[in-house]
Amino acid sequence: MNVRKMIDSEVYQLGIQTLTDKLGTVGVSRFLNQIEPCTGDYAVERHEWLDKLDMETALREIEKMRQERAAKKAERAAKAKTAASRNRKPLALRVQEMTDIELYEVGIKALMEKLGIAGMPRFIRLCAPGTGIYAGARHKHSDLDEEINKNEQTHEAAQKQTS
Repeated sequence: MNVRKMIDSEVYQLGIQTLTDKLGTVGVSRFLNQIEPCTGDYAVERHEWLDKLDMETALREIEKMRQERAAKKAERAAKAKTAASRNRKPLALRVQEMTDIELYEVGIKALMEKLGIAGMPRFIRLCAPGTGIYAGARHKHSDLDEEINKNEQTHEAAQKQTS
């Protein structure tokens, strides 16, 4: 499958289907919420809270977060191993137990496997509000596209001959 030859609506549909197969409908919703563009000024907001911290406090908080994240990950891994040994958990339950970061990583990996290096960022761009070429993506007219390409080539050749 050549994603580069697909129109935007086809890339979008394939991406959504890939995510649905991997994460289920709830997981797709959570994934898409994570890739929506944010508002605000990150630099200003960052300084508002970082300027209040000294280096030692910041480092302690970072280490504390890392330890908590590692403990939660180990706990989820143990639960998943136990559940898998008894019987497979339904997808919805596995997705509910994932952190947003884990869900994002699984989603991105699934998109990369299915859409490739060119298709994955294109899909994410298409998920942003107001992006994509609606009219061009809505209908695919390969005969019309070929005719337009021929006319452009003829026009370019005529321009080269006159110059």
